[in-house]
Amino acid sequence: MAKKRSSRKKKFTIRFELGLGGLVGLFTICFCIFLWMFLLGVWAGQTVLLPSGRDDTSKAISRFSAKIWSQARKAAPSAQPDPDASADGPRLAPQGESDEEPSYFSLQVAAYADEENARQEVLDWQARGEEAFFRRPREGSSLYRVFVGRYDTLAAANDKVDELEEADSLQAFITLLPVGDGQ
Repeated sequence: MAKKRSSRKKKFTIRFELGLGGLVGLFTICFCIFLWMFLLGVWAGQTVLLPSGRDDTSKAISRFSAKIWSQARKAAPSAQPDPDASADGPRLAPQGESDEEPSYFSLQVAAYADEENARQEVLDWQARGEEAFFRRPREGSSLYRVFVGRYDTLAAANDKVDELEEADSLQAFITLLPVGDGQ
């Protein structure tokens, strides 16, 4: 008896057959393409989203902080407006000109648990021609913090931080310190 042909049509199928070498090659190519896309995306994000220079960033931060600082002074009922405020950042009023406690910006460059190490760090900075001092530990802390410079504006402190980071490859933190606090 003759076999009956099935009335069903065959479906069109595509098959890829790869050996181990082909799979490794395909994986390598896909990895390189995804890596290139990632690196290109990071580069594009850095150039499009971030400003080109660090100076632009520090100036923008200074203007922003000056705006916030002046708004806070206006909001305080007893605060007097500061005639020295500028686009460079907040200028701190000298002692005796306002009801608030006078203060200044300084750069914290180190912190030590031992007072002798802090004194040696201060001497090293002073030998380099910088105004340096350290503060005794506050309540709840055991670190002697070493500071460099006294700056009236945040912009001046930012400029000094940039200079130190370029010249000495060290990280400094800008801190607002009250005048007359024991050293």
